[in-house]
Amino acid sequence: MNIEKEIKLLIEKDEYEKLDAFFDWDAQIQQTNHYYHCTGKAHYSSVRVRQIGDRFFLQVKMPVSEDGTLFIKKEYEKELENVPPALSAAQLKELTGADLGDAVLMGKLFTLRKTAHIGSCEVCLDKSEYLGITDHELELEYTGEYPQEIIDKIRALGIDTERRPSGKYARFIDRYIKSGAAER
Repeated sequence: MNIEKEIKLLIEKDEYEKLDAFFDWDAQIQQTNHYYHCTGKAHYSSVRVRQIGDRFFLQVKMPVSEDGTLFIKKEYEKELENVPPALSAAQLKELTGADLGDAVLMGKLFTLRKTAHIGSCEVCLDKSEYLGITDHELELEYTGEYPQEIIDKIRALGIDTERRPSGKYARFIDRYIKSGAAER
């Protein structure tokens, strides 16, 4: 289990382009998140299999605290051989120790991610496509002190850093429900 500290900002396409031009990116990867619905009382927890190339990682994120744009979560991970259509309550409990119930695959979200490392902070610029829409997001994942210097640079570009976003899982679920996929 890891403790993840991250700042999330849902941004507009023009802001994405400003940030893309501003930072010197170390890497670019393509990843697909395959999202699951849990039958248990796992409010605000997310269950996914993240696919990067031909590797698959079962990941469960459980909230610890949230303050504006700062999210702190416990993150559990285990490598799998593929994307299963369902995960059993026993599999999830073995990984997390929590009763999340069984989980059923709902769909996927594709992300093109650019990353830059600045001190103890990883800057991630994401363009995601899912259920017929495209959105853009900036994530700052860090282990040390709050990355105020990076936040100040982003603000200097004219980007509001106080917007309260929702994460990829929450956005996927919202779109999933609105698209009527839940009734199919």
